[in-house]
Amino acid sequence: MDKRTSWARILILVLMATFTLSLHYMLFPMPHWLHLLHRRLCYVPILLGGLWFGLAGGFGVALVIASATLPLALMYHGPLWTNEDLIEITFYFGLGILTGVLVDKRERERLNAERLQQQLERSERQAALGRLASGVAHEVRTPLGSIQGVAEILAEDYPEDHPKRAFLDILLAEAGRLKTVVEEFLDLGRPISVEPAEFGARDVVESCRNSLMPMQEGAGARVEVQVPPGCRVWADGFRVHQALTNLLRNALQVSARGGRVRMAARDEGAGCLFVVEDEGPGLPPGEEGRLFEPFFTKRKDGTGLGLALTRQIAEAHGGWVKGETRPEGGARFSLWLPGRGKAPAEAGGNLVPNGEAGER
Repeated sequence: MDKRTSWARILILVLMATFTLSLHYMLFPMPHWLHLLHRRLCYVPILLGGLWFGLAGGFGVALVIASATLPLALMYHGPLWTNEDLIEITFYFGLGILTGVLVDKRERERLNAERLQQQLERSERQAALGRLASGVAHEVRTPLGSIQGVAEILAEDYPEDHPKRAFLDILLAEAGRLKTVVEEFLDLGRPISVEPAEFGARDVVESCRNSLMPMQEGAGARVEVQVPPGCRVWADGFRVHQALTNLLRNALQVSARGGRVRMAARDEGAGCLFVVEDEGPGLPPGEEGRLFEPFFTKRKDGTGLGLALTRQIAEAHGGWVKGETRPEGGARFSLWLPGRGKAPAEAGGNLVPNGEAGER
């Protein structure tokens, strides 16, 4: 309902209530049949208030009419316990509340149906895009492998100091980046299988940091690691490395030069919680619920696959991943994985203190 319609309906309710209450006072004393007619007229604005504005409208109009008619009823019709107008006022409130509750319930059901329909349409679009992307990725992977192989062979004939070696390095780097995107497309288009094994949480965190060291140096940010000794994880090491690398890459992409990214892990008994925090602008307001949707991204050069794949990896382990804006600024992503033989459970908390921590 737009604002103009709302104000028009409010004006109609005010005029109707004013008209019925004016009859009540201007025609008093009135014949009994006219008194009964006036009582019934009072139901009209109450009913419309409930239909148009739900419980608040029905109850509010009933309260206004009851408050306006009660003084005259008490003055001429005796105390409340012997006053027949009290029964009528009770019906006013009953009608307003019942109508409002039913209308509010119907409105909630309508909004829920719209939300489910939007989710269904979005899922269908994403499924279609996923199938298309997977098909394209399959077609690209073979020639891409050939290009990368030829570039590696040519690189053997051009030493580091050769003037054309820089072009080969660019070709190899871009081919590697494109290969990563293709693999993400393929992973997203098929169920992820995991092969759990026990490994150290610090090992996988350090490995992620080292694998993105060139990106870290290019961004001018530093990555701090805080993982207590003896923290073990029961999961697929390759997939966990893939998920944490996606989170760390996102954090570095939004970090300003001189900024810090914190990576932490903690054994919580029922599982292990990994946390990646940055000092960037935080999550897009109102978009928190869409962060892990495939192809959703706010970056011009982004594919919207990293976080979607991270969620897929977490769910394949029976865990979860979530993102939130930190009160002090920046974003925090938490990845929780259940322990060996443990059922999925909620875990949380800020693992990284405000002060300096971990290694550079």
